[in-house]
Amino acid sequence: MLKALNVCLEIDGPGDSDENATLHLLREVSFNVPPAHLVAIVGPSGCGKTTLLKVITGILQQTSGELHWDGRDLSDEEDLHPSDLGYVPQFSVAYDLLTVEESIASAMVLRTQLAQTEDFIPSLDYILEVTGLTHLSDRQVKVLSGGQKRRLGLALELVTDPCLLLCDEVTSGLDPKSEHEITDLLRVLSRGHPKRVVVNVTHSLASLDAYDSVMVMYQGVLAFHGPPKAMMHYFAVEHPEDVYLKLTERKKDDWRESWEKHRDTYYKRHGFDGPRVLPEDEVKNGGPSKTSVREERVVADVDMTGVPEHHEFPPIEMPSMMTQLFELLKRRWTIFRRDSAQVWLHLAMLVGFPLLVVIFALDGIKPLQALSTHQNDNVQQEYQQLKKHGEEQLKAGGLVSGLIMLQVVLVTLMASNNAAREIASERLILEREKLGGLHPFAYVGSKVIFLGFFVLAQSLWMGFFVDMVVGGLPGDLVIRLVLLALASAAMTSICLGISAMSKTPEKATILCIYLVGFQLPLSGAVLTLPDWLENWVQPLIAAFWSWSGSLTSMRSTAFYDAVRQVTDTDLVTPAIAGFVLFVHVLVGLSMSLVGVQRSQWDS
Repeated sequence: MLKALNVCLEIDGPGDSDENATLHLLREVSFNVPPAHLVAIVGPSGCGKTTLLKVITGILQQTSGELHWDGRDLSDEEDLHPSDLGYVPQFSVAYDLLTVEESIASAMVLRTQLAQTEDFIPSLDYILEVTGLTHLSDRQVKVLSGGQKRRLGLALELVTDPCLLLCDEVTSGLDPKSEHEITDLLRVLSRGHPKRVVVNVTHSLASLDAYDSVMVMYQGVLAFHGPPKAMMHYFAVEHPEDVYLKLTERKKDDWRESWEKHRDTYYKRHGFDGPRVLPEDEVKNGGPSKTSVREERVVADVDMTGVPEHHEFPPIEMPSMMTQLFELLKRRWTIFRRDSAQVWLHLAMLVGFPLLVVIFALDGIKPLQALSTHQNDNVQQEYQQLKKHGEEQLKAGGLVSGLIMLQVVLVTLMASNNAAREIASERLILEREKLGGLHPFAYVGSKVIFLGFFVLAQSLWMGFFVDMVVGGLPGDLVIRLVLLALASAAMTSICLGISAMSKTPEKATILCIYLVGFQLPLSGAVLTLPDWLENWVQPLIAAFWSWSGSLTSMRSTAFYDAVRQVTDTDLVTPAIAGFVLFVHVLVGLSMSLVGVQRSQWDS
């Protein structure tokens, strides 16, 4: 049983005056919804329908009032367990490249331990059958119609057999036939569990007769709650569409006061218990006594012909964090493998970027000749030798420095492409899965492992290929490879953090492009920054540390002096460079965890 008593939600207004200081999104909303019940929440746009739904789910926290579920006060006690709650948002919560069956099976693994039991296949088959998706089980989500995607959204929530199923606009925007079918499905689901309450927010008033009751919201207040026919009587209208026009004839507080005056009469007439504060002794005993609650009510008949017999789910327990991690990783690889555009893009970068580097050194890197210590009697000839040696050093130093920096910049560009949209593009799906019990560490961990493969493949192949083609760059190859991989990992983690913090994938992509774009000019490899600015900028530029540490690894070779002639930037040891890049990785991962844990439902 779902109860609300004087639920209010207030936020700060845009103005400084008392009138605009506070906005009442919900004001003293009280209702009671019995078990095995289907209720519609209707009202004009912006009246608080979705806001009320989010308060019930716990996405938004009411500023005052009480919410009770099955005798528990959700304000004072813990929120609903993820297995008790099903929430179907307005947007699609499935990946386009997965099949219907894969989507449901993945949800079951992420939210239950059924995958390790014999009940897994029977439960999966039941969900497909009851939602009418059995014949579509092998189709990818991207080819489904709007009504079929709504069915899939419901199927994903049935994996835990929830007692409270909340739906936001699952029937809106559909053709009349599809809307009728989804409404019938909601009625069936409302009877599929002895305690289940199904709530559907909808703009459509065409199928209200299929609901057990209707809540009418108006400017944040509850104007009516009762059976559809009683609604017509209460508002004195002949057609449901006339209710919205009727609402405009009175102020919202007048409607709220009117309903509070008549609520108990309507609830008793139609078999609902009026909302009330539970006595203290009943709260201590776990809920109202049997004699204090009226369970008799009028329920609309539901035609169960053709509906599969209800499948008894075993007790639902959350899977371990490692189970979630491996399932997320498996799902991500499946999606990547089926995205041919992404596969070809990664292959093009993996092959093309190293080729772009070696174009500048197709003749290889010629060894530097040491300057002769023999004193030449011919002053002009000695001057020419010194001039030639200096030119060779400048050319060699510029080539080596440029090749290493180009490798680093291209690796960071690939890293940015890998991570910029990784979280932001699936943010809304992530929010829904978090509500279902997904552990943030499992989610971020799966991204780290998935992107880590690209970090190693792209950076190591870049280093090996360039070194092989040019005949070997001076210095320690292992150090260069490690610093190249660390630069890629640093940029990957920072861009992953930006993706987790961003509200849209477009914003994340733009920020990451800017970040990569400043790597070369601010690294000091081309132009030396002013001393006062260099100390502030260099710690933030991953390319500088990889480039600088790689050059320093040449200290024992003749090329080091040549490199020093083409740059005035202070270089650091490989150990310091590696440490700073590792700090970049930690900062990026911390940003990712914070961003993933932060709620962004309003994105």
